[in-house]
Amino acid sequence: MANWVPFVFLSLFSIFVLSIIVVHNRQISARIILFWLFISGLAYVFEYVIFVLFNSYTYHPHILSNNYNDSVLGSISSQAFSVPVAITYIVLYRLSISRIAIIIGVFFLIETWFIYTDLYEHHWWESYYTTFFLIISVMLAKTWWKLLEDRSNHYVQFITLFFALSTISLSFAWILSSLLHLYLIPLNFFSNPVRDLIAGNAMYIWFTTYFYSLVIFFRNGDWKYTLWSILFLFSVEAFMFQEGVLVIDSPLMLMVLPLFHLIMISAGSLYYDRYFNTYLEMQEKGLSTR
Repeated sequence: MANWVPFVFLSLFSIFVLSIIVVHNRQISARIILFWLFISGLAYVFEYVIFVLFNSYTYHPHILSNNYNDSVLGSISSQAFSVPVAITYIVLYRLSISRIAIIIGVFFLIETWFIYTDLYEHHWWESYYTTFFLIISVMLAKTWWKLLEDRSNHYVQFITLFFALSTISLSFAWILSSLLHLYLIPLNFFSNPVRDLIAGNAMYIWFTTYFYSLVIFFRNGDWKYTLWSILFLFSVEAFMFQEGVLVIDSPLMLMVLPLFHLIMISAGSLYYDRYFNTYLEMQEKGLSTR
């Protein structure tokens, strides 16, 4: 069996499960999608620390020619789909401890099988670490879902939006930078050039996503604030280019990131404003803004 088959199967199965969850809970479907993206965003932070910075393990889906990008794709399969969808399912349906234990046990067996078949390789990571952090993740996710249901705390709403947006922005930025090489932001720290630029790019995209979230949540996608945010980020990028921090093939490629910012803010504003209360709407409706 080709290495890519289990990765693709688990990703497609996770998408199928998420689709079923959304269809069966149409009245809160937007919140479910936001929560799934939020969990994925947190998983990306976790993966950035242990996988990118500290080289915990390597995935071998054998889909991309570059080994490190190939490993990142395997990571996305796990951290954007399998784990977050499972946690979303557990939280939404309020599964019993025994059923949660079964799901976590299944993840342990899958990880063990991946290691045995060389689909996945530990460097210093251990399978029981995964089990431990899955338990912690479920506990925290249950608490956060209750806070999100309340909808009266604007800090909870903003943080949720930020991490949900970061899942999308980091995923597409990885394609634009690591796969298409439209721009590069190397950290100049790691010997592996792909690992190095992923580390640098992620840091900058988290920075830009913070601005996306500010405009979407606090200014309701107001075009003036959108424009000023993009101009500010463009000035930062022009300075980075001048100092050699941002690497592009030609000055014209400086427009790639501003267009990316515009798309992220515009799409995020349309979706969030349609289904959720922004900060201004929370004030107008007299909701608590603790």
